[in-house]
Amino acid sequence: MPEGAFRRIAAAEALAFMIAAAEQARPYRLFDTRDADSYARGHLAGAEPLAERDLGHWIDRLLRAEALLIYCYHGHASQEFARIFADFGYSEVYSIDGGFEALVQAMEAMRGALPAGGDTAPVTSAPLQEFMFREGFTTPDIDAVADNGMTPLMKAARAARRELVEELINLGADLEARNSDGNTALWLACFGGDAEVLRRLIAAGAQLDNQNDNGATALMYCASSGRDALVELLLGAGADASLRTLDDFRAVDLAATTGSLRLLRHTA
Repeated sequence: MPEGAFRRIAAAEALAFMIAAAEQARPYRLFDTRDADSYARGHLAGAEPLAERDLGHWIDRLLRAEALLIYCYHGHASQEFARIFADFGYSEVYSIDGGFEALVQAMEAMRGALPAGGDTAPVTSAPLQEFMFREGFTTPDIDAVADNGMTPLMKAARAARRELVEELINLGADLEARNSDGNTALWLACFGGDAEVLRRLIAAGAQLDNQNDNGATALMYCASSGRDALVELLLGAGADASLRTLDDFRAVDLAATTGSLRLLRHTA
């Protein structure tokens, strides 16, 4: 790429670049130049928000040889941002034609082209495909990892999307994958607060007593956040109330309500 220039690439080419870079452990930066509300509603995994006021910060911080990919709404504003980076000496800068919507369409086309069976990714429903993309997953892998080590099952459980949790379980999603804090989908279901999602994970065989990086279990979380109905559900399923955090607290020690204290009193 000539010095001072940037390259426009199609959305499918951009996705292929990111997938290849991930496989090769090659670092790159991905920027989303849309407004904050659009970014919050959905963005690609790893994409960082970029506004004009942020340019000075990034230009001072990024390595000149680092690959930069930039997208906007439709592929126009991203060209202006790309041109600025190129003018400041960045040697590999890409503006993604068609912007975010083109990336959505390219991801859907990529998933639709995958055959069922064998070693390929399982066929997923249109609602699950849309959910995964909007939540930042750039591959059709049902155990893919996005921000904070979150998998599709974790995000669906946290969002209380019962139908998606059911589909992911039936597709064989990893029930015991841990995010960056050491929590599994079971914990995220407790965070989401939907008892039916929690019951489905338990019925599928999810481990009740995973301890995260602080030694806390889902039971401890539910007790500490006053989710009495979920405390009762976990205890009924056989959750171990005797486990302790790294700070030596049990679920009963963390109980935030009298309801949880009553449920856990026999463990004191």
